[in-house]
Amino acid sequence: MTHYITVEMVNRFGELARVVNLISGRGFNIEKLHIDKTATPDISKAKLLLDGEKDKIDILLKQINRQVRVTEARLVAETEAREDEFCSR
Repeated sequence: MTHYITVEMVNRFGELARVVNLISGRGFNIEKLHIDKTATPDISKAKLLLDGEKDKIDILLKQINRQVRVTEARLVAETEAREDEFCSR
């Protein structure tokens, strides 16, 4: 099943790579990835589309949230996720 997640992280060299490596290291394929600025200049927001089971996604989110420079990682309900925010297909 497809899941949308968002990850807010410190905008520093290598942080996106750490998160992506964590996700791919757990066996998930990132189908879409979009990075945005936030109102806070030193925080970036990554929007990802992943395919996997809900319970495994929940475990992944806990692991991402344990990263020192991640401020928040959460699952986005499909009704809340607008396709245009997660890139066009």
